[in-house]
Amino acid sequence: MPILKTFPLILLLPTLASADTVFLEKDGIVAIEAESTSSRLGDWKKKTDVADFMGECHLEFTGNKPENGPPKSPLEYQFTIEKGGTYQLTLRARKRLETEREDISNDCYVSLEGDFEAAGGAPLKLLEEPTKMFGGNSDSWGWTRRLDANHKKHDPLYALKSGETYTLTIHGRSKNFNLDRILLVHKDVGLREAQKKNPREVRSGPSTSSSNFTPLTERRLTNREGRTILAKLLSKNTTTVTVLIDDRRHTLEISTLSDEDQEFLKEWSPEKP
Repeated sequence: MPILKTFPLILLLPTLASADTVFLEKDGIVAIEAESTSSRLGDWKKKTDVADFMGECHLEFTGNKPENGPPKSPLEYQFTIEKGGTYQLTLRARKRLETEREDISNDCYVSLEGDFEAAGGAPLKLLEEPTKMFGGNSDSWGWTRRLDANHKKHDPLYALKSGETYTLTIHGRSKNFNLDRILLVHKDVGLREAQKKNPREVRSGPSTSSSNFTPLTERRLTNREGRTILAKLLSKNTTTVTVLIDDRRHTLEISTLSDEDQEFLKEWSPEKP
C-alpha cells in the first residue's frame, strides 16, 4: 500500500446523486456509476454479487422476460460537456444467464436528450428515443458498444457541444441484465483506451439528498509496516475486511493491520457506520 498521511476517521456522505447533481466530462470522458442516479430504481435492484464491480454496487434489471420487453424503470443521468465533439456511449455490463442461451439478458434501452446531432453512426431519431443497446459477458463484466434497431446495428455516436448539459436515460429491457458503469468517450481518446482506463466519476452539485444507501465509513487503514491507505469499509468476517480503494474492491487480512485498526474493526459493523 502506498504511504499516505494519516487523517482522522470521517464518514462519507451518501454517494447516490441528487436531482441537482451533474456529471462532468474530464479529459474527453464522462464516467458515471450506475447507482449514481436520483431516479426511483423500480425494477432495478442493487447487487454486489458480480466480482470486480466499481463503486458501491451494480444494478440488475428484474422486470420483463430474459428475452426482451418494453422500456421500464427509467434511470436518468445528467452530464455536462467541456470538450465538444464526437462521443461514443459504452456501458460496463454483464448478462446473468439462467439457461444455456447466450443471446438473452444482454440489453437495455438508451436515449439522450439535449442539443446534439448524430455523428455518423445511428440516425438522430434513434439516439433521441429509447433504443436497444446490447453487449456484456456472461461470466464477467464486458462492454456494450452498439445499438440495435429492427436488427440493424448502429454505433452510438453523438455530436455534443461544449458547455451543454445532457440527460442520458437508461430503461430496463431484458431480465437479468446487469449494469455497472456508463462511459461517454470522445473520439480523440479512443473507446478501448477509455474502457481500459475506466476513470472515476466527476460530479458537480450536491450529492446528499436521495441516497438509498447507508453512509459508508471511510478510514485510513495502517498496516504493520506503518503504511496507510484511504479505504471505504464494506463488510467483514472474523479474518478479513472488504473495502473500496479508488472505487475498486479489495479484501484485506485483518491481522496485517495495526492494533488500533484491529480494535476498531472489532466494534465496527456495516449497519453502524
